[in-house]
Amino acid sequence: MKNKMDVNLPPSYTVRILNRLLLFIIIGNIIYIFVSFPSLPDEIPIHFNLAGEADNWGNKAIILIFPLLFKVVFLLLYFLAKDPSTYNYPVKVTEENAESLFVLARQMLTVMNFQVGVIMLFLTFYMIQTAKGVELPGFLLIVLITIVLGTTIYYLIKMLKLK
Repeated sequence: MKNKMDVNLPPSYTVRILNRLLLFIIIGNIIYIFVSFPSLPDEIPIHFNLAGEADNWGNKAIILIFPLLFKVVFLLLYFLAKDPSTYNYPVKVTEENAESLFVLARQMLTVMNFQVGVIMLFLTFYMIQTAKGVELPGFLLIVLITIVLGTTIYYLIKMLKLK
């Protein structure tokens, strides 16, 4: 259901902290890539199967795309989170529940943005370490993706309770 109400809410403390932490993750990811780049072999893993084993390799320059991709995703979710009045909600938005729904929606997008940032950092780390011959457990990415899906379900349930 499309919402037309305009409730101007400042970002919560949690949202502000997560956005700041995410900026540190982005900067840390960029530094890690550029520090690691010279010592990488010419080909690095660019795809992994569900067991966490590299099943496709490509030029090491591909890792330089990650910071740009990371920034685009961050900015997209960051600006989407700024105006929760434009979202579709699983319940009818009323005067009584609008503020609570908007706060939950903004928080959900911010938490998901943070989680995507952690996944991007993990993927970068995983690619670089695998390229250097270090074996890491493959199930971690599945755990991280499950956490993002769990977050979505958690917030949807909270919103449905605000009918």
